[in-house]
Amino acid sequence: MSVRPPLDGSLPVLPGFVDFHAEHNPERPWALLSAGPELPVETVTFAEFARATHRIAHALRPDRAGPDDEVVAVLVNCDSVLYLALLAGMIRAGLKAFPMSPRNSAPAVANMLKRTSCHRIISQPDQAGLHELLQGVQSELAGEVKDYKLQIDALPALDAVFPTRRAAESSAVAPYPRAAAPFSPDDTVFYLHSSGSTGFPKPVPQRNADMLHTCNASIIVDSAAHGVTWGAMALPSFHAMGIYIQLYSPLVSGLPVGLFAPKAPASPVVPTPRNTLEAAIAAGCTGIPTVPTFVEAWAKSDADITYLKTLKIVAFAGGPLASTTGTALVGAGVPLYPWYGGTEFGPHTRVFDIADAPHAKTRADWEWLVFTERVRPRWVPEGDGAFELQFLTCDTHRPNVENLEDARGYATSDLWVPHPSKPGLWRITGRKDDVLVLASGEKVVPVPQEGAIGASPRARGALMFGRARDQCGVLVEPAEGCAVDARDAAALAAFRNQIWPAVEEANRAAPAFAKIFKEMIIVTDSARPLPRAAKGTIVRKQALALYEKEINDLYETVENSASSEHIPPPCSWNVPDVQAWLQRHACALTSRASIRPDKDLFDQGFDSLYATFLRNRIIGALRSDARTAPCARHVPQNFVFEHPTLHDLALATGILVGGDVRAGPRAALSIAALVERYARALPRAPPPAAAAPRAPVAVLLTGATGAVGAHVLAALLSDARVARVYTLNRPAHVAYDRQQAAFAERGLDLWLLEHAKLVQLSGDLGAARFGLKEKVFGELAENVTHVIHNAWKVDFNHSLAAFEGQVAGTRALVDFCAARARPARLLFTSSVSAAYRWDVARGPVPEEALADPRVAAIGGYGGSKYAVEQILSRAAERGLECSAVRLGQVCGPAGTGAWQAHEWFPILVKTSINLGALPALTGTVSWVPADTVARTYVDLVLAARALPPLLNLVHPRPAPWAAVVTGLNAALGKHALPVLPYAAWLARVEALPATSVNMDRYPALKLLAFFRELAAGEQRAAAAEGHALEAGGLPVFATGKMQECSAALREAPAVGDAHAKAWVEYWRTSGFLP
Repeated sequence: MSVRPPLDGSLPVLPGFVDFHAEHNPERPWALLSAGPELPVETVTFAEFARATHRIAHALRPDRAGPDDEVVAVLVNCDSVLYLALLAGMIRAGLKAFPMSPRNSAPAVANMLKRTSCHRIISQPDQAGLHELLQGVQSELAGEVKDYKLQIDALPALDAVFPTRRAAESSAVAPYPRAAAPFSPDDTVFYLHSSGSTGFPKPVPQRNADMLHTCNASIIVDSAAHGVTWGAMALPSFHAMGIYIQLYSPLVSGLPVGLFAPKAPASPVVPTPRNTLEAAIAAGCTGIPTVPTFVEAWAKSDADITYLKTLKIVAFAGGPLASTTGTALVGAGVPLYPWYGGTEFGPHTRVFDIADAPHAKTRADWEWLVFTERVRPRWVPEGDGAFELQFLTCDTHRPNVENLEDARGYATSDLWVPHPSKPGLWRITGRKDDVLVLASGEKVVPVPQEGAIGASPRARGALMFGRARDQCGVLVEPAEGCAVDARDAAALAAFRNQIWPAVEEANRAAPAFAKIFKEMIIVTDSARPLPRAAKGTIVRKQALALYEKEINDLYETVENSASSEHIPPPCSWNVPDVQAWLQRHACALTSRASIRPDKDLFDQGFDSLYATFLRNRIIGALRSDARTAPCARHVPQNFVFEHPTLHDLALATGILVGGDVRAGPRAALSIAALVERYARALPRAPPPAAAAPRAPVAVLLTGATGAVGAHVLAALLSDARVARVYTLNRPAHVAYDRQQAAFAERGLDLWLLEHAKLVQLSGDLGAARFGLKEKVFGELAENVTHVIHNAWKVDFNHSLAAFEGQVAGTRALVDFCAARARPARLLFTSSVSAAYRWDVARGPVPEEALADPRVAAIGGYGGSKYAVEQILSRAAERGLECSAVRLGQVCGPAGTGAWQAHEWFPILVKTSINLGALPALTGTVSWVPADTVARTYVDLVLAARALPPLLNLVHPRPAPWAAVVTGLNAALGKHALPVLPYAAWLARVEALPATSVNMDRYPALKLLAFFRELAAGEQRAAAAEGHALEAGGLPVFATGKMQECSAALREAPAVGDAHAKAWVEYWRTSGFLP
């Protein structure tokens, strides 16, 4: 267990707590970087984090040069792991960091710079959105302050701050010089900014004492006491919530925090409810801090609720959650806790405060909050039973800002009501200043925008709305003589166009989340004028009540479709017309002059709100025509995220309209487009007579640390006919150690890794020269005769777009192979997923490229493998030796039994043992032991004649499922299990509560979607009318060509009892099975 730092004020939080952990807990994890399901989770230790802060300090203020306490703004859009190191490193350097939201307007940023006398910004000027913001800031300052000097420095690169992520070199760094003066509780350490509730966002100083008070808050100390590992990947690191949970919490608890794995130099992950949950699950987090919009999304999924029930805490803040949603989640067993706080005073309500006593807080009281004993709340009556909350300064809590006239303290402007029967319980009901709190937690001050719109000569007044909604809207009351008949759609559209310049002016200085779209304007009815007070101002509460129905109807309409009156539907649903139409919308949404159709929208200013609007406009256009209206039902919520370029979005939209709208056809055109992108201008092999003779065999192998790759590497190293083996793996701290662990885990001979013919490299196929030094790459280009491309992301949930980088890497290997005088032979490990949906009535899947992309499995994994098969088939037509090897299920060898416990069959076995029964499946299994796969690859490498472009690598002698079960029971001995029909077995699994204990005992609960697909396969098998099928209703694969090429596969014994015995022994020895 980690040693925790003192919270008594004897040590400053930053950098004191960082240094404390570097000394006492150096190898304990500080952060868990999750890339998603089935992908390895990267760990950053406290020592690595501490060294990163030293590197930042050296980079930004070498040798502590210059004055102390320089305020330096941070305007970046980077990965959280870098952002947090940046803040802590700046503080270490004696700089007053001022993290700012990149969604602030230029006038707002300029105002905060002036108020803090800040003349330096750390940013990313090469990012389009930030470049425009920085230009706007400089223009604002130039127009207001003469000779205002502003220095803009580039954000240090991720790999420079965390070098061990990409290289094996030592990560040592010289300690940064300590500050000469001792720290004081009253010293301002850094700034955060308010949400702008009364105008522009305001700088809020964070002093040493304030930071310590926050570290003693319940959300931090009580979660530490309960051993919570926070999955905080969705929190913005510039925001107070992000600072509290991502930065302070792990420093207090000594427990790691879950973050998204970095994507640099690409833009960071855009958090969504789905990828946040996937990342939290992968990282093993036990608590999630979030905002109401994410909770609302999860509440709609039974599977998500099942997972949330396994957590210790789901803490939401930043905005209201619908009462019905919260009550339903609590009733289902989700540990839901609201927590309340503010940049100006910190987070000081309790969590883990549920008791069963009748007069205490119970689960049914989930909406009510209790304040800790560390704060002194003062309740000021506001009428109607509501009270404004004010915090009075005391020894254990000093608000960062004090604004009371009669005492030291802070007036929050938040309105609360007390519990009718339980003293000490309070529920927040709104704001005194009518700030709109969106469902995302973003706060919108409506008055400036209302004033700008009301200034239009055609408007008498304007009133914004949007509390607890995803976006804002506005009621506009026409000026006298400009009244509009609400039943006249053309007149309403004309009026919106007339006032639109005023709305654009209102949007200019507003943050992105507060912008008003044309679809969100409600024109009031002259028969129902907006109610006004005696002084002429609109009475907000009464006005919103008067137009409640129209507002609710509008949000319902927007949720279903968002039409755009100034951009008509596309003139046709052909891809070029749709792309041009989408481009107009994208430009209008982002206020950009142009959007590149081949570049990711989220790298061009898009966020989740814009994605929602663009999806809704697609739906609206489809519904506007009776012929295409049925297609609108098939536009999924994540449509823009799944197809993040305008080109791909146009293709996906076109296929929706073009015919069958099931998932396969809808994805088919995207797969075809991917093939076209990477099959362009393929190189051509020289004529046979001109080809140079092939040199001694030198193999470049990717993916050597995986199950298949490790066995292939061992086979290549064991074969004297292979002169040299280069491995190219993802960058790691120590590549050799990772390879050694892969061998040890699979029972392979570790001495092989000492062979002189092995050269281990770390690189990236997506980088120039594969990320290698010029001399090393030159050696590869000169020597390599064969390439085995085995590395591929195994994630069946990701979209096709998520695999494009790997497809691009394969094309880079094609070009690499073709550049030799005699082109190198390229073997690509494809997958049976590329033909998963083959029509079994047509017989076995042939060993050839398949013309119809709809045969690929739904999802990005199978689609990407199919795409590469097509690209390599075209390369082979141009004379290159390129072959795709469609690999089926790989099982443990009879010698070692090594079969990794995270795969589906070991999971099925463990679940069955604890369940007391094994399932029956129809059909056979053509599993190939890993050592046979490896020897087959050696045969392909050494084959004297050219290989076919496509080969199937499955066992030529399939074993009946029943025989595999019999072998398992023989291996289990006295613990042999009865066999149930598959549907009955699955029903038992589905009936199990998804608790953390059950997830370990019955790991099939983690793969329910997969096992349900096997059930669907059983139904397919029942309807197959005698056609041969693989267990699970899958097609069988022809192997005639592969057997001609490989004696290892041709002569391989069938999988049988000896294999099953070896598997069980391996699982027992590794501790997976009892």
